[in-house]
Amino acid sequence: MKWNSTSRTALIKIESLLLRLFKEEPFHNLYHLYGKKPLTTKYGGTCTDKTLSFIHEARSLGFNAQLHTGYIQGEEIHRLARVTINNRIFFADPGNGWPSLKLYPADEKICFPCFGMFYRTEITNNKISVFHTRNNKEFLQLEINPIPRPDIEIKENINNRFNSDISYPFKGKLRFSLVVDNQFLFLRDERLEIYSESEFSLIEGIKRELLPKILRERFRYESALLLKYLTDDSLNIK
Repeated sequence: MKWNSTSRTALIKIESLLLRLFKEEPFHNLYHLYGKKPLTTKYGGTCTDKTLSFIHEARSLGFNAQLHTGYIQGEEIHRLARVTINNRIFFADPGNGWPSLKLYPADEKICFPCFGMFYRTEITNNKISVFHTRNNKEFLQLEINPIPRPDIEIKENINNRFNSDISYPFKGKLRFSLVVDNQFLFLRDERLEIYSESEFSLIEGIKRELLPKILRERFRYESALLLKYLTDDSLNIK
């Protein structure tokens, strides 16, 4: 089946969804830091929470979107979405802490700029490698085996993610990122990194107790309900 204008329109539509969720639902590891299991995906979270939210939204728009896994530093610890458009397979990475705003095709390599950063893929030996460049340094960010695992296996790993021996790259560290207007903001421990098409800036020395103020003023994100849930055992958020 040919890759026609309808298929291209569908790709634009789902990438618009991806951008919207990068603006509305932050990547963060606060649930892990506070030892709380999320009861909803609308407040963002790590790769699992954001991918589940994306899949739910994509399916509501009529897309064929399924859970998939990826490898970070050789460990199969990342969740992403496998999207089929007109018999072509793509991978969306809504749970990336960095703004991966394009879908990665399984059948061809791509490259694209993003907030002054750069992404590119390579496909070798039936493996998709995603490279991310920021501040003139390139990193191997993610590897994807296009062959899917059974959903039941992925969901079992999701259910065990808070009580397993999995060691995530951000374990014990503060992470919070969001697209805000024409900038991408990433709080990494005491460093707030701000990326745009024209410049990179850095604010250092941010103490964790200032998190509500930083989220409100810099990220323009109202975090009161989320933070209250994280610190009060009597509350549940819906």
